[in-house]
Amino acid sequence: MKKLLVLSLILILTFGATASAKEKSTFRIYLDDKTSENFMKAFEDYEGQRADTMNYQATIVLAYLNLLELEKNLDILGDNIDDLKSKHKFQYGNILLELGRYDEAIEIYEMCNKDTPKWSCPWRHRGEAYWKKGDYGMAVMALEKSIETRETHYDAYVMLAEVLRDMGKYEKALETLELGLTYYGKDIEDPEEEVNTLDMYFLRLDLLQKNGEMEKYKEQLAKIKEMAPEDERLKDLAF
Repeated sequence: MKKLLVLSLILILTFGATASAKEKSTFRIYLDDKTSENFMKAFEDYEGQRADTMNYQATIVLAYLNLLELEKNLDILGDNIDDLKSKHKFQYGNILLELGRYDEAIEIYEMCNKDTPKWSCPWRHRGEAYWKKGDYGMAVMALEKSIETRETHYDAYVMLAEVLRDMGKYEKALETLELGLTYYGKDIEDPEEEVNTLDMYFLRLDLLQKNGEMEKYKEQLAKIKEMAPEDERLKDLAF
């Protein structure tokens, strides 16, 4: 939050200098008192300033307003973590994961794992956080635990295959992906919502090539070309 406080000071000075001496800007009013009411007034004010034409200055303020409001609400969740239900802790962790705050997300997922050890999703997302921060060993552990707690967890297999590929374990990665594909459409979650099918096809294509299975590689490539002939990733592939 220190960076945000520095930016707040800069923006206060910037917009305070242009505001009327008798009237604070709605942005500064919000900075002085971050209530929901003041947020909405500032939001509507700066949205109005770009209603008819693009106002980049107003757009910057709007972006910053939303960032500050996000941080405020994340602080509320963090300060009340012991009162959150497992599903709310999980959702809180997911926000942190999306923001790239991996260590914080992992800490929240660990709480979920302790509260509900048989719930597969926090294990899967914990694995993603480890993977994105480059801790492949812990990512494998968490993703394998996700599969252990729900054998049909399709997207956990796909992500585990990606992690294993990054580790250079190509044979095991392909075996994992092929096993995961046997559960496609059999899991409680919609596979199309959890994993982009085209991305999965490219992953399988890469693993087939790395394992020297060129006949299957050609079949997979043909399927991709039929599905997305203009995809940029096709340009660098062996045909």
